[in-house]
Amino acid sequence: MRLLKKIPVIILIAVNLAVIAAMNFCAYSSCVPPQEQPGLSYFGLMFPVFLAGDVLFLLFWLIVKWRLALLPIVGMCLCAGSVRSYIPFNLPSAHPEGSIKFLSYNVMGFGERPKHPWQENHILHYLLESKADIICLQEAQKRFIDNAIDSISELYPYHHTELKNDNYIVCFSKFPIISTQSIDYPTKTNCSNAYEMLVGKDTLLVINNHLESYKLSKEDKADYKSIIQNYKHPESNHSETKYHSLTEKISQHDSIRGIQADSVAAYIARAPHRYIIACGDFNASPVSYPHNRLTERLNDAYTRSGNGPGTSYNRSGMYFRIDHILVSPDIEAYEAKVDKSINKSDHYPIHCYVKLK
Repeated sequence: MRLLKKIPVIILIAVNLAVIAAMNFCAYSSCVPPQEQPGLSYFGLMFPVFLAGDVLFLLFWLIVKWRLALLPIVGMCLCAGSVRSYIPFNLPSAHPEGSIKFLSYNVMGFGERPKHPWQENHILHYLLESKADIICLQEAQKRFIDNAIDSISELYPYHHTELKNDNYIVCFSKFPIISTQSIDYPTKTNCSNAYEMLVGKDTLLVINNHLESYKLSKEDKADYKSIIQNYKHPESNHSETKYHSLTEKISQHDSIRGIQADSVAAYIARAPHRYIIACGDFNASPVSYPHNRLTERLNDAYTRSGNGPGTSYNRSGMYFRIDHILVSPDIEAYEAKVDKSINKSDHYPIHCYVKLK
């Protein structure tokens, strides 16, 4: 009889161990270059699902058998770096005087065209009222920037634009931009630009990135949402076929993005600068190869000073933090935040304060 009573507990322990194994597999898949093993690249997107499962087991064991709560805790400790990257918690710390406000935003062509004239655009007004010292934009529509640049330049006298297929990657700065350089990597529509800025007597290197997009159609995104919603009944919507189609697309673009991340990381490794900020739309979550590769030498400002998952992509049920601000060790980050006060793009802006040591 005692053995029969223990069977449910044994089964639950086994399930918890399986969740822990899957969670750690997803976490460490981010260490593998997707261009070498494309089949592993999308497992990082599943990390939060298994993390949530492990947290539920933690709560369950605390209520039912508190000693077994050690099991999910150990599971999270084994991938503590990924847990902290994905959902950090930090004590509030106000930015010191003399800090620089840094903002990165994928504006999706400024979101509202052609509903309003550019002078009334919500994103434009958000940028002008942001009080940021440096703004990096991705997917800024050429026609809109060409019209609005004089208005923006009143606050930001220094700027640089790089055109890719009607979309600009843009940097606006209150500090002098003394040089610019494009980082070479395989792409047709994306780019990364490096800007040297003079901040007082110091030189700050800012790298604005728009890495390879997944290029998922509306149908692909709808399929993703239906798979998540109907995962218990795959026969109801041919989820297996949709799953294989989606994973093939994701792994293909992950491979390109992995090469791009390597190129940016190599550029950072060669840079002689003490102060470096790399930002932008990485199209990669905190548990991914690009994020893992680029944080080898840089710190994630959101991980260091933000709170919660901070999802920055906000459409089609695909809620991930794919926009990032990374800083070199001699830069301290404060009050990193994904700003959900504006939803005119498919991304939320991310900003923080930085202080050069």
